[in-house]
Amino acid sequence: MCGGDALHVGLTRLTPEPLAALALLSLDHSSHAAEPQMTIGYRARIVCAVLFACAAPHRLVAQAASASTAVTRADLGMAYMRLDRVVAAKTLDDSTRAHVNRAFDGSTLSFFGGRFAAAVATIDSLTVALSGAAIVPPPALAARLVDGRTPSLTRDALLARLARRDSTGALAQAIVSARARAQLLVDVPSPSRSAEFLSDPVRLATDLRREVATLERGQNPYAYYDGDVWRSFRGNNNAVIAYRVVASQAVARSKTPVPVLFALHGAGGDENIFIDAYGAGITPFTAREQGVLLVSPATVGFGASPLNFDILLAQLRTEYNIDTTRVYVLGHSMGAGVAARLASQRPAAIAAAVCLAGGSAVTVAGAPPILFIGAALDPIVPAKGVRLAASGTPTGTYQELANEGHTLMVRNGIRSAFPWMLERHR
Repeated sequence: MCGGDALHVGLTRLTPEPLAALALLSLDHSSHAAEPQMTIGYRARIVCAVLFACAAPHRLVAQAASASTAVTRADLGMAYMRLDRVVAAKTLDDSTRAHVNRAFDGSTLSFFGGRFAAAVATIDSLTVALSGAAIVPPPALAARLVDGRTPSLTRDALLARLARRDSTGALAQAIVSARARAQLLVDVPSPSRSAEFLSDPVRLATDLRREVATLERGQNPYAYYDGDVWRSFRGNNNAVIAYRVVASQAVARSKTPVPVLFALHGAGGDENIFIDAYGAGITPFTAREQGVLLVSPATVGFGASPLNFDILLAQLRTEYNIDTTRVYVLGHSMGAGVAARLASQRPAAIAAAVCLAGGSAVTVAGAPPILFIGAALDPIVPAKGVRLAASGTPTGTYQELANEGHTLMVRNGIRSAFPWMLERHR
Protein backbone atom coordinates (compact mmCIF):
# COMPACT_ATOMS: atom_id res chain seq x y z
CA MET A 1 0.00 0.00 0.00
CA CYS A 2 1.15 3.49 -0.67
CA GLY A 3 0.02 7.06 -0.39
CA GLY A 4 0.72 7.69 3.28
CA ASP A 5 2.16 10.87 4.73
CA ALA A 6 5.77 9.73 4.52
CA LEU A 7 5.53 9.00 0.81
CA HIS A 8 3.73 12.25 0.09
CA VAL A 9 6.38 14.21 1.96
CA GLY A 10 9.09 12.40 0.01
CA LEU A 11 7.47 13.35 -3.27
CA THR A 12 6.83 16.96 -2.42
CA ARG A 13 10.47 17.44 -1.50
CA LEU A 14 11.47 16.79 -5.09
CA THR A 15 12.20 20.06 -6.82
CA PRO A 16 10.43 20.51 -10.19
CA GLU A 17 12.98 20.41 -12.99
CA PRO A 18 11.99 20.51 -16.68
CA LEU A 19 13.24 17.12 -17.85
CA ALA A 20 11.77 14.26 -19.83
CA ALA A 21 12.63 10.91 -21.17
CA LEU A 22 11.72 8.89 -24.19
CA ALA A 23 10.70 5.59 -22.80
CA LEU A 24 11.46 2.27 -24.19
CA LEU A 25 12.93 2.86 -27.33
CA SER A 26 12.89 5.14 -30.20
CA LEU A 27 11.61 4.39 -33.65
CA ASP A 28 14.21 4.01 -36.38
CA HIS A 29 12.71 6.74 -38.52
CA SER A 30 14.91 5.89 -41.48
CA SER A 31 13.09 2.62 -41.99
CA HIS A 32 9.50 3.80 -41.67
CA ALA A 33 7.11 5.74 -43.82
CA ALA A 34 6.46 9.38 -43.03
CA GLU A 35 4.48 9.89 -39.85
CA PRO A 36 0.77 10.34 -40.60
CA GLN A 37 -0.78 13.68 -39.80
CA MET A 38 -2.60 13.77 -36.50
CA THR A 39 -5.78 15.67 -35.83
CA ILE A 40 -6.67 16.37 -32.19
CA GLY A 41 -3.64 16.97 -30.06
CA TYR A 42 -1.30 17.78 -32.92
CA ARG A 43 1.31 18.55 -30.28
CA ALA A 44 1.39 14.84 -29.50
CA ARG A 45 3.20 14.30 -32.79
CA ILE A 46 6.09 16.22 -31.32
CA VAL A 47 5.78 15.10 -27.74
CA CYS A 48 6.54 11.47 -26.99
CA ALA A 49 3.54 9.50 -25.87
CA VAL A 50 5.97 7.75 -23.69
CA LEU A 51 7.58 10.74 -22.09
CA PHE A 52 8.41 10.43 -18.53
CA ALA A 53 9.00 13.68 -16.76
CA CYS A 54 9.27 14.01 -13.03
CA ALA A 55 10.85 16.17 -10.39
CA ALA A 56 14.30 15.72 -8.91
CA PRO A 57 16.72 17.28 -6.46
CA HIS A 58 19.01 19.82 -8.11
CA ARG A 59 22.07 17.92 -6.95
CA LEU A 60 21.03 14.83 -8.95
CA VAL A 61 20.40 16.97 -12.00
CA ALA A 62 23.83 18.58 -11.69
CA GLN A 63 25.57 15.25 -11.28
CA ALA A 64 23.73 13.71 -14.20
CA ALA A 65 24.26 16.63 -16.56
CA SER A 66 28.00 16.06 -16.61
CA ALA A 67 27.49 12.55 -17.92
CA SER A 68 24.72 13.27 -20.43
CA THR A 69 26.69 11.93 -23.37
CA ALA A 70 27.02 8.52 -21.71
CA VAL A 71 23.30 7.87 -21.39
CA THR A 72 21.43 6.04 -24.14
CA ARG A 73 17.78 5.63 -24.93
CA ALA A 74 18.10 2.07 -23.67
CA ASP A 75 19.02 3.55 -20.27
CA LEU A 76 15.97 5.80 -20.48
CA GLY A 77 13.78 2.85 -21.36
CA MET A 78 15.06 0.85 -18.41
CA ALA A 79 14.49 3.78 -16.05
CA TYR A 80 10.93 4.16 -17.29
CA MET A 81 10.21 0.46 -16.92
CA ARG A 82 11.42 0.55 -13.32
CA LEU A 83 9.09 3.43 -12.55
CA ASP A 84 6.24 1.88 -14.49
CA ARG A 85 6.44 -1.31 -12.44
CA VAL A 86 6.52 0.60 -9.15
CA VAL A 87 3.51 2.76 -10.05
CA ALA A 88 1.56 -0.31 -11.22
CA ALA A 89 2.30 -2.17 -7.99
CA LYS A 90 1.22 0.65 -5.66
CA THR A 91 -2.22 1.71 -4.52
CA LEU A 92 -1.90 5.48 -4.63
CA ASP A 93 -4.33 7.80 -2.89
CA ASP A 94 -5.84 10.52 -5.05
CA SER A 95 -3.49 13.23 -3.88
CA THR A 96 -0.36 11.17 -4.48
CA ARG A 97 -1.57 9.91 -7.85
CA ALA A 98 -2.27 13.46 -8.99
CA HIS A 99 1.14 14.61 -7.75
CA VAL A 100 2.96 11.78 -9.54
CA ASN A 101 1.09 12.37 -12.78
CA ARG A 102 1.71 16.11 -12.74
CA ALA A 103 5.40 15.56 -12.07
CA PHE A 104 5.56 12.87 -14.72
CA ASP A 105 4.05 15.01 -17.46
CA GLY A 106 5.12 18.39 -16.19
CA SER A 107 8.23 19.04 -18.25
CA THR A 108 8.27 16.51 -21.07
CA LEU A 109 9.41 18.87 -23.81
CA SER A 110 12.79 19.27 -22.13
CA PHE A 111 13.69 15.79 -23.31
CA PHE A 112 14.24 17.32 -26.71
CA GLY A 113 16.97 19.45 -25.16
CA GLY A 114 19.03 16.26 -24.99
CA ARG A 115 19.39 16.08 -21.21
CA PHE A 116 19.10 12.29 -21.12
CA ALA A 117 21.27 11.67 -18.05
CA ALA A 118 19.33 14.21 -16.03
CA ALA A 119 16.10 12.59 -17.20
CA VAL A 120 17.24 9.19 -15.94
CA ALA A 121 18.18 10.78 -12.61
CA THR A 122 14.77 12.40 -12.23
CA ILE A 123 12.87 9.25 -13.17
CA ASP A 124 14.90 7.22 -10.73
CA SER A 125 14.35 9.86 -8.03
CA LEU A 126 10.61 9.43 -8.37
CA THR A 127 10.99 5.64 -8.36
CA VAL A 128 12.97 5.79 -5.11
CA ALA A 129 10.42 8.13 -3.51
CA LEU A 130 7.55 5.81 -4.40
CA SER A 131 9.24 2.52 -3.56
CA GLY A 132 11.38 3.55 -0.60
CA ALA A 133 14.21 1.47 -2.06
CA ALA A 134 17.42 2.42 -3.78
CA ILE A 135 17.88 1.79 -7.49
CA VAL A 136 19.82 -1.42 -8.00
CA PRO A 137 22.09 -1.14 -11.05
CA PRO A 138 21.51 -3.93 -13.57
CA PRO A 139 24.23 -6.56 -13.75
CA ALA A 140 26.87 -6.17 -16.42
CA LEU A 141 25.82 -7.75 -19.68
CA ALA A 142 27.54 -10.97 -20.60
CA ALA A 143 29.24 -11.25 -23.97
CA ARG A 144 26.74 -11.75 -26.79
CA LEU A 145 27.71 -15.18 -28.06
CA VAL A 146 25.81 -17.96 -29.80
CA ASP A 147 27.53 -21.34 -29.60
CA GLY A 148 30.68 -19.52 -28.56
CA ARG A 149 30.67 -17.30 -31.66
CA THR A 150 29.47 -13.81 -32.44
CA PRO A 151 25.72 -13.71 -33.22
CA SER A 152 26.27 -12.26 -36.70
CA LEU A 153 27.76 -15.55 -37.89
CA THR A 154 24.55 -17.37 -36.96
CA ARG A 155 22.52 -14.57 -38.51
CA ASP A 156 24.35 -14.80 -41.82
CA ALA A 157 23.94 -18.56 -41.97
CA LEU A 158 20.21 -18.32 -41.29
CA LEU A 159 19.74 -15.54 -43.85
CA ALA A 160 21.56 -17.63 -46.44
CA ARG A 161 19.12 -20.50 -45.86
CA LEU A 162 16.15 -18.13 -46.09
CA ALA A 163 17.47 -16.69 -49.35
CA ARG A 164 16.90 -20.11 -50.96
CA ARG A 165 13.21 -20.07 -50.10
CA ASP A 166 10.45 -18.80 -52.42
CA SER A 167 9.68 -15.34 -51.01
CA THR A 168 6.67 -14.75 -53.25
CA GLY A 169 4.44 -17.71 -52.40
CA ALA A 170 2.08 -18.56 -49.56
CA LEU A 171 4.89 -18.31 -47.02
CA ALA A 172 6.05 -14.86 -48.12
CA GLN A 173 5.02 -13.03 -44.96
CA ALA A 174 6.40 -15.76 -42.72
CA ILE A 175 9.74 -15.41 -44.52
CA VAL A 176 9.64 -11.64 -43.97
CA SER A 177 9.20 -12.32 -40.25
CA ALA A 178 12.03 -14.86 -40.12
CA ARG A 179 14.40 -12.53 -41.96
CA ALA A 180 13.59 -9.61 -39.67
CA ARG A 181 14.08 -11.80 -36.61
CA ALA A 182 17.42 -13.09 -37.91
CA GLN A 183 18.59 -9.52 -38.41
CA LEU A 184 18.26 -8.99 -34.65
CA LEU A 185 21.27 -11.26 -34.15
CA VAL A 186 23.75 -8.41 -34.05
CA ASP A 187 27.09 -8.41 -32.31
CA VAL A 188 26.50 -4.98 -30.74
CA PRO A 189 22.83 -4.08 -30.19
CA SER A 190 21.71 -0.59 -31.03
CA PRO A 191 20.86 1.35 -27.85
CA SER A 192 17.99 3.00 -29.73
CA ARG A 193 16.34 -0.17 -31.07
CA SER A 194 14.54 -2.11 -28.39
CA ALA A 195 14.05 -5.28 -30.40
CA GLU A 196 17.86 -5.61 -30.45
CA PHE A 197 18.84 -4.62 -26.94
CA LEU A 198 15.96 -6.51 -25.28
CA SER A 199 16.53 -9.75 -27.18
CA ASP A 200 18.36 -12.80 -25.87
CA PRO A 201 20.58 -13.92 -28.78
CA VAL A 202 20.88 -17.53 -27.58
CA ARG A 203 17.13 -18.04 -27.25
CA LEU A 204 16.47 -16.14 -30.47
CA ALA A 205 18.97 -18.26 -32.40
CA THR A 206 17.41 -21.45 -31.02
CA ASP A 207 13.92 -20.33 -32.00
CA LEU A 208 15.06 -19.20 -35.44
CA ARG A 209 16.72 -22.51 -36.27
CA ARG A 210 13.40 -24.21 -35.58
CA GLU A 211 11.47 -21.58 -37.55
CA VAL A 212 13.76 -21.75 -40.58
CA ALA A 213 13.64 -25.57 -40.55
CA THR A 214 9.83 -25.38 -40.52
CA LEU A 215 9.88 -23.00 -43.49
CA GLU A 216 12.20 -25.38 -45.34
CA ARG A 217 9.53 -28.07 -44.90
CA GLY A 218 7.01 -25.73 -46.55
CA GLN A 219 5.14 -24.83 -43.37
CA ASN A 220 4.47 -21.59 -41.51
CA PRO A 221 6.24 -21.65 -38.12
CA TYR A 222 4.09 -18.80 -36.81
CA ALA A 223 0.73 -20.42 -37.50
CA TYR A 224 -1.14 -21.07 -34.24
CA TYR A 225 1.91 -19.91 -32.29
CA ASP A 226 1.18 -19.54 -28.59
CA GLY A 227 3.23 -17.10 -26.56
CA ASP A 228 4.77 -13.73 -27.30
CA VAL A 229 6.70 -13.21 -30.54
CA TRP A 230 8.28 -10.21 -32.27
CA ARG A 231 7.65 -10.26 -36.01
CA SER A 232 7.53 -8.08 -39.15
CA PHE A 233 5.30 -8.04 -42.21
CA ARG A 234 5.55 -6.50 -45.66
CA GLY A 235 2.90 -3.83 -45.97
CA ASN A 236 1.84 -1.23 -48.48
CA ASN A 237 4.61 0.07 -50.79
CA ASN A 238 6.86 -2.78 -49.60
CA ALA A 239 7.31 -1.20 -46.16
CA VAL A 240 8.53 -3.74 -43.61
CA ILE A 241 6.64 -3.06 -40.38
CA ALA A 242 7.47 -4.59 -37.00
CA TYR A 243 4.80 -5.92 -34.65
CA ARG A 244 4.38 -8.07 -31.54
CA VAL A 245 1.84 -10.85 -31.23
CA VAL A 246 0.67 -12.27 -27.90
CA ALA A 247 -1.53 -15.37 -27.93
CA SER A 248 -2.40 -17.59 -25.01
CA GLN A 249 -2.43 -21.32 -25.63
CA ALA A 250 -6.23 -21.22 -25.46
CA VAL A 251 -6.36 -18.53 -28.16
CA ALA A 252 -3.82 -20.25 -30.40
CA ARG A 253 -5.63 -23.61 -30.27
CA SER A 254 -9.20 -22.35 -30.16
CA LYS A 255 -11.69 -24.07 -32.42
CA THR A 256 -14.05 -21.17 -31.78
CA PRO A 257 -13.17 -17.89 -33.50
CA VAL A 258 -11.40 -15.46 -31.16
CA PRO A 259 -11.42 -11.66 -31.03
CA VAL A 260 -8.32 -9.70 -32.11
CA LEU A 261 -7.11 -6.36 -30.77
CA PHE A 262 -4.71 -4.03 -32.61
CA ALA A 263 -2.96 -1.87 -29.97
CA LEU A 264 -1.29 1.27 -31.32
CA HIS A 265 1.34 3.08 -29.26
CA GLY A 266 2.02 6.80 -29.03
CA ALA A 267 4.80 8.85 -30.59
CA GLY A 268 8.25 7.91 -29.33
CA GLY A 269 7.24 4.38 -28.40
CA ASP A 270 7.39 1.30 -30.56
CA GLU A 271 5.77 -2.09 -31.05
CA ASN A 272 7.09 -3.29 -27.68
CA ILE A 273 5.67 -0.74 -25.29
CA PHE A 274 2.10 -2.04 -25.03
CA ILE A 275 3.55 -5.48 -24.31
CA ASP A 276 6.34 -4.64 -21.88
CA ALA A 277 5.18 -1.40 -20.23
CA TYR A 278 2.19 1.01 -20.35
CA GLY A 279 1.10 -0.14 -16.91
CA ALA A 280 3.56 -3.01 -16.41
CA GLY A 281 2.14 -5.02 -19.30
CA ILE A 282 -1.52 -4.84 -18.28
CA THR A 283 -2.63 -5.08 -21.93
CA PRO A 284 -1.18 -8.55 -22.69
CA PHE A 285 -2.17 -9.75 -19.22
CA THR A 286 -5.78 -8.74 -19.83
CA ALA A 287 -5.77 -10.08 -23.39
CA ARG A 288 -4.65 -13.51 -22.16
CA GLU A 289 -7.20 -13.44 -19.37
CA GLN A 290 -10.04 -12.48 -21.76
CA GLY A 291 -9.10 -14.82 -24.63
CA VAL A 292 -8.09 -12.04 -27.05
CA LEU A 293 -5.36 -12.23 -29.69
CA LEU A 294 -3.21 -9.13 -29.15
CA VAL A 295 -1.30 -7.49 -32.00
CA SER A 296 0.83 -4.39 -31.46
CA PRO A 297 2.39 -2.91 -34.62
CA ALA A 298 4.82 -0.01 -34.93
CA THR A 299 2.27 2.79 -35.26
CA VAL A 300 4.10 5.14 -37.61
CA GLY A 301 4.63 2.58 -40.37
CA PHE A 302 1.33 0.81 -39.75
CA GLY A 303 -0.69 4.02 -39.76
CA ALA A 304 0.74 5.27 -43.04
CA SER A 305 -2.01 3.49 -45.00
CA PRO A 306 -5.20 1.57 -44.12
CA LEU A 307 -3.93 -1.09 -46.53
CA ASN A 308 -1.47 -2.10 -43.81
CA PHE A 309 -4.41 -2.96 -41.57
CA ASP A 310 -5.92 -5.03 -44.39
CA ILE A 311 -2.66 -6.85 -45.11
CA LEU A 312 -1.85 -7.70 -41.50
CA LEU A 313 -5.39 -8.80 -40.68
CA ALA A 314 -5.42 -11.05 -43.76
CA GLN A 315 -2.12 -12.62 -42.68
CA LEU A 316 -3.31 -13.18 -39.12
CA ARG A 317 -6.44 -14.89 -40.45
CA THR A 318 -4.22 -17.52 -42.08
CA GLU A 319 -2.51 -18.16 -38.74
CA TYR A 320 -5.29 -17.96 -36.13
CA ASN A 321 -9.01 -18.65 -35.96
CA ILE A 322 -10.11 -15.00 -35.86
CA ASP A 323 -13.67 -13.83 -35.32
CA THR A 324 -14.06 -11.18 -38.02
CA THR A 325 -17.08 -9.74 -36.19
CA ARG A 326 -14.83 -8.89 -33.21
CA VAL A 327 -11.88 -6.95 -34.61
CA TYR A 328 -10.91 -4.07 -32.32
CA VAL A 329 -8.45 -1.16 -32.51
CA LEU A 330 -7.12 0.74 -29.52
CA GLY A 331 -4.55 3.50 -29.42
CA HIS A 332 -2.83 5.90 -27.07
CA SER A 333 -2.05 9.52 -28.02
CA MET A 334 -0.72 9.37 -31.61
CA GLY A 335 -1.99 5.79 -31.73
CA ALA A 336 -5.45 7.03 -30.74
CA GLY A 337 -5.39 9.28 -33.80
CA VAL A 338 -4.57 6.29 -36.00
CA ALA A 339 -7.28 4.19 -34.30
CA ALA A 340 -9.88 6.88 -35.00
CA ARG A 341 -8.76 7.18 -38.60
CA LEU A 342 -8.97 3.40 -39.11
CA ALA A 343 -12.48 3.43 -37.64
CA SER A 344 -13.36 6.00 -40.31
CA GLN A 345 -11.53 4.25 -43.16
CA ARG A 346 -12.53 0.66 -42.33
CA PRO A 347 -15.88 0.98 -40.50
CA ALA A 348 -17.20 -2.34 -41.79
CA ALA A 349 -14.17 -4.26 -40.52
CA ILE A 350 -13.89 -2.83 -37.01
CA ALA A 351 -16.30 -3.78 -34.24
CA ALA A 352 -15.22 -1.04 -31.83
CA ALA A 353 -12.39 1.40 -31.24
CA VAL A 354 -10.88 2.93 -28.11
CA CYS A 355 -8.96 6.21 -28.04
CA LEU A 356 -6.81 6.87 -24.96
CA ALA A 357 -5.64 10.48 -24.48
CA GLY A 358 -6.16 11.35 -28.12
CA GLY A 359 -8.24 10.64 -31.20
CA SER A 360 -10.50 12.68 -33.45
CA ALA A 361 -14.18 12.86 -34.33
CA VAL A 362 -15.43 10.03 -36.57
CA THR A 363 -18.49 10.94 -38.60
CA VAL A 364 -18.46 8.40 -41.43
CA ALA A 365 -21.69 6.47 -42.01
CA GLY A 366 -21.67 3.09 -40.32
CA ALA A 367 -18.86 3.99 -37.95
CA PRO A 368 -18.28 1.52 -35.12
CA PRO A 369 -18.80 2.47 -31.48
CA ILE A 370 -15.82 4.47 -30.19
CA LEU A 371 -14.85 4.98 -26.57
CA PHE A 372 -12.80 8.12 -25.90
CA ILE A 373 -10.99 8.24 -22.56
CA GLY A 374 -9.40 11.49 -21.46
CA ALA A 375 -7.11 12.18 -18.51
CA ALA A 376 -8.12 15.06 -16.27
CA LEU A 377 -4.53 16.25 -15.68
CA ASP A 378 -3.20 15.69 -19.20
CA PRO A 379 -1.19 18.73 -20.39
CA ILE A 380 -0.26 17.20 -23.76
CA VAL A 381 -3.69 16.21 -25.10
CA PRO A 382 -6.04 17.96 -22.67
CA ALA A 383 -9.19 16.12 -21.67
CA LYS A 384 -11.31 18.92 -23.14
CA GLY A 385 -10.10 18.06 -26.63
CA VAL A 386 -10.78 14.36 -26.19
CA ARG A 387 -14.26 15.19 -24.90
CA LEU A 388 -14.90 17.34 -27.97
CA ALA A 389 -13.83 14.50 -30.26
CA ALA A 390 -16.28 12.19 -28.51
CA SER A 391 -19.13 14.70 -28.70
CA GLY A 392 -18.47 15.12 -32.43
CA THR A 393 -18.69 11.35 -33.00
CA PRO A 394 -22.29 10.06 -33.38
CA THR A 395 -21.20 6.65 -32.06
CA GLY A 396 -18.86 8.12 -29.45
CA THR A 397 -18.82 7.62 -25.69
CA TYR A 398 -16.65 9.63 -23.31
CA GLN A 399 -15.03 8.75 -20.00
CA GLU A 400 -12.56 10.79 -17.98
CA LEU A 401 -9.98 9.51 -15.51
CA ALA A 402 -9.48 11.75 -12.50
CA ASN A 403 -5.97 12.34 -11.12
CA GLU A 404 -4.33 10.91 -14.25
CA GLY A 405 -1.94 12.46 -16.77
CA HIS A 406 -1.00 11.71 -20.35
CA THR A 407 1.00 8.48 -20.08
CA LEU A 408 0.30 6.94 -16.69
CA MET A 409 -3.41 6.94 -17.56
CA VAL A 410 -2.95 3.97 -19.89
CA ARG A 411 -3.16 1.36 -17.12
CA ASN A 412 -6.57 2.49 -15.87
CA GLY A 413 -7.62 3.25 -19.43
CA ILE A 414 -7.03 -0.38 -20.38
CA ARG A 415 -9.06 -1.50 -17.37
CA SER A 416 -12.01 0.53 -18.63
CA ALA A 417 -11.50 -0.31 -22.30
CA PHE A 418 -11.57 -4.11 -22.28
CA PRO A 419 -15.04 -4.75 -20.78
CA TRP A 420 -16.57 -1.97 -22.88
CA MET A 421 -14.92 -3.22 -26.05
CA LEU A 422 -15.63 -6.92 -25.68
CA GLU A 423 -19.36 -6.32 -25.32
CA ARG A 424 -19.45 -5.10 -28.93
CA HIS A 425 -19.34 -6.92 -32.25
CA ARG A 426 -20.29 -6.27 -35.86
